Amino acid sequence: MDFFQHQDKARNRTFLLVCLYILGLIGLTAIIAVAVVLTCAALEEPANPEILLICIGGILALVIGGSLFKTAQLSAGGGRAVAESLGGRQVCASSTDPAERRLYNVVEEMALASGVPMPCLYIMDNERSINAFAAGFSPNAAVIGVNRGTVELLTRDELQGVIAHEFAHILNGDMRMNLRIIGVLFGLQLLTIIGYIALRSAGAASRGRNGAGGALALIAGGLALMAIGYIGVFFSAVIKAAISRQREFLADASAVQFTRNPDGIAGALKKIGAPNVGSDVRNENAAEASHLFFGNVCGLFSVGGLLATHPDLTTRIKRIDPSFDGRFPKQIAPVSIVNERTPSKPQQTKCTKQAIMDRIGELNIANVIVAGALLNDIPKKVADSANNPLTAQAVLFAMLLDSDESIRRKQFGQLHGTCSVYLVNAVKQLYPTMSTLPEDQKIPLAQRVSATLREMTKEQYKRFAATVDTLINANQKMNLFEYTIKAVLFRDLDIHFGLAKQLRARYKTLESVRLPVVAVLSYLAYSGHTSNEEVQGAFSAAMKELNLSDALLPTSEATVQRFDQSLRMLAETCPSLKKQIFAAFMTCIEHDGQITPKEASLIRAIAAMLAIPIPVLT
Repeated sequence: MDFFQHQDKARNRTFLLVCLYILGLIGLTAIIAVAVVLTCAALEEPANPEILLICIGGILALVIGGSLFKTAQLSAGGGRAVAESLGGRQVCASSTDPAERRLYNVVEEMALASGVPMPCLYIMDNERSINAFAAGFSPNAAVIGVNRGTVELLTRDELQGVIAHEFAHILNGDMRMNLRIIGVLFGLQLLTIIGYIALRSAGAASRGRNGAGGALALIAGGLALMAIGYIGVFFSAVIKAAISRQREFLADASAVQFTRNPDGIAGALKKIGAPNVGSDVRNENAAEASHLFFGNVCGLFSVGGLLATHPDLTTRIKRIDPSFDGRFPKQIAPVSIVNERTPSKPQQTKCTKQAIMDRIGELNIANVIVAGALLNDIPKKVADSANNPLTAQAVLFAMLLDSDESIRRKQFGQLHGTCSVYLVNAVKQLYPTMSTLPEDQKIPLAQRVSATLREMTKEQYKRFAATVDTLINANQKMNLFEYTIKAVLFRDLDIHFGLAKQLRARYKTLESVRLPVVAVLSYLAYSGHTSNEEVQGAFSAAMKELNLSDALLPTSEATVQRFDQSLRMLAETCPSLKKQIFAAFMTCIEHDGQITPKEASLIRAIAAMLAIPIPVLT
C-alpha cells in the first residue's frame, strides 16, 4: 500500500469512528433509561416519560457537548496541545544535552529522509519509562513526544526503531484520526470526570453551610455519575481497541522495513518488559491519549488485553523476532551517549519519475544515510548558526543574497532597514560560505532552519517573512531556487504560526481542478524544455495521461504567480487524485528523458506545496 492509499484509508476510518461513537451513545442512552426506570421502581413511583427524556437529553447533551468542546480545543492546538497537556517540554535545536542532541539528530535525519518537515520535539521529563507518541493533524504539523526514559535507556539503534515507528504513524495518516478519537471520546468520559470532581468536593461541602447533607448529596451524585460514566469509559476502550491495535502492528513492521534492523525496535520493546522500566505514563491526561503511544500507558478496561489499545508485548516482539523466548531483561541501566557516527554518503542513483513515485512517503534506511551525510556535510559554522532562532534567520538571508554585487548591495541596504546590526553582521559573515554551498545542501539546510524558526514568536516570524519577500524581490523577479526555498519554508511555518489553515481535501474530481492542472503543466512544459516542439510534446503527454484535451497556455499566462496559485488549489485535492495529478507533472518534467538538478528542485517545490513527502532526490 503506497502513501496515497494510506491517506485515503485513514480518511475512511473516520466513518468507523462515527459509527462506533453512535453505538456508544445508544448504549449510554439504554443504561440511563434502565437506571431511571429502576430508580423509579425503588421509590415506588411510576416512570415518568418526561423525567426519562430530561435525564437522557441532559446527559447526551453533556456528552456530545464535551466531545465538541474537546475537538475544538484540539483543532486550535493540534499536536502541541497534546504534548503540553502530557507535561512535555519542547526540545530546541540548540540543546546541548547529549541525549536530547542525539534524539534531535535521529528525528532530523528521518524527517529529511522521508520528505516530511521536521516535527516539533517534546520530552516528558517526569516520565522515566520508555514510551513515545506522534500527534498532529497532518505531516507538516506533526509533533513527536518521548519519555525521558526513552532517550536515557535506549541505544541509538533502539531509539531509531522507536522513532521510525512514530514516523510510520505520521506517513500512514494515523495522527489525524488519533486526535479525533481524543476529542470524540472525551465526551463519553466526561461523566466520570464530573463524578470524580463531585466526590473530591464532598469533603469541602461537609464543612460548609449545608454540612453533612450537602456532602452526602455530592457523594451520591458523584457515584451515580461515575457509575454511568464508566459505561462511557468502557465504550471508549472498545473504540480505541477497534481502531488502534492493528495500526500498531503495521507501524512496527514499517519501522523494521525502514531501519533494516529488527533488533532496534525489538530491543526497545524488550526493555519495556523489564520490571524497572515499563511504558506507563503517570500524567493525569495520559489515559485519554493512551492510543497515541508506542507502548501501553495503562491497563484500565483491558479485560485481559481484549480491549487494550496495544497488542500484547510478547506478541509484538515475536512478530519481529520469532526466536524471542518470552524472557525480559531483569534490570535496565542508562546507556552511554557516545558521539554521533558520521554516515558515509552512498553512491548517487539516477533520478527518474518511477523512482520518485515509488519513494513517496517511503521509510528507507538508504535515504536516512543520504540525509545524514548531507546534514553532516554542512559547514559547522553554518550548522551551528542554523540551530539558533536569531542566527538561523541570518543563514536564510545569506542563502538568498544575489550573486550580482549591485543587487546584493541593494539587499544589504534592505537588511539594514529592517534588521539589527548584529543580524546584518551575521549575514555578512555567513555569505562567503553560503555562496559556495551546492543546492543539494541548501535544501536540507533550509529544512533545518525551518525547524529552528518555529521557536520564534508569531510577530517575529511575520517580520522575518516580510524580510525574505523583500530580499527575493530585490531583482524584480523570483527564480526557481527562491521559489523552492519559499515553498519548503513558508507553507509549513504559516500553518505552524496560525497564518494559514490546515489543508483539507476539498476537490475529488479532476474536472473540479482542470484549470489549475493546465496552468501548472503549461508552466512545467515551458520551464523544462526549449523548442516549441518539446514544450508541446511534454504538455500533450501529460494531458493524455490525465485524459484531458485543453490547450497549452501562452507564455504570457504561464507565470510563476499563476503556478503558485494553482498549486495552492491542487494541495486540497483528495489523496488518490493528488497522486494522479503529481504523476502527470512528473511525466511532463521527464518527457525529454532526464530530470536535471534544476528540475529536481522544481519537483521538491511542487511536493512541498502539495504536502507530498518525497525524500532527498539524488
